[in-house]
Amino acid sequence: GGFLCFGGKSGGGGGGTRKERKEEKKTLLEFKKAVYMLEKDVEDFKNCTANYNTYNPLIPISSLIVGICAFIISIFWILHIILYVLPPGNPITPFLNNYFQWFDRWFPLFGVLSVALFTFYLLLCAVKGCFKFGLRFLFFTIHPMKLNGTYMSSFLFNTGLIMLCSLPVVQFCTTAFASYARYATVRQIFGTQIQYLSFFKYFWVNNVFVYALLAFALLTALYLGCKPRDTSTDSVALRDRLRSRRG
Repeated sequence: GGFLCFGGKSGGGGGGTRKERKEEKKTLLEFKKAVYMLEKDVEDFKNCTANYNTYNPLIPISSLIVGICAFIISIFWILHIILYVLPPGNPITPFLNNYFQWFDRWFPLFGVLSVALFTFYLLLCAVKGCFKFGLRFLFFTIHPMKLNGTYMSSFLFNTGLIMLCSLPVVQFCTTAFASYARYATVRQIFGTQIQYLSFFKYFWVNNVFVYALLAFALLTALYLGCKPRDTSTDSVALRDRLRSRRG
């Protein structure tokens, strides 16, 4: 095959007006989205035809189980925020903190693994949410992670995203699991030193970031409930736009 050039009328990467460059970038993102959706359709078609005899039927069942587990963890997180993090003064109930402390009484490793599970789930949500946001709204290039099909740029992007989100996740989990981690050094750092900095004190004391997290979770749930499936751009309109850019 050949390469599609996005730069016909704007004169390449740095030419053209700002509006033309913005339109060119949007067209490129729509093209990448269309390619990604087409590759998914081709893979599903092969699994139903050519790869029917070798396809593992446990894959969709495993995906369903993982989805149910993710839903349960999400509900637990929302309940824990409402019952423990948001109430002023004393929380209504320690909730997950009691669960972790109960594990520590008879097998401490399970308590640590449970905290790691809930914490790592937030990082996975950040990666998945970034990809879904880029796929739906085309604000930036999508970076899917696929088995035996992930580009190095996608690895670097998602690794950088995880590193960027690690510090906020640690801070949030320190607040959410304050009863469980009350003697940990990280609690002293985030719960005492950083929380009462002169500029950031207002945000921590009034739970601004926590309310923002709940608001985004609610809006995302409503949006995905109304539009659960990813849809590709109109292929005919996209083809005409690509031809016009090349002309």
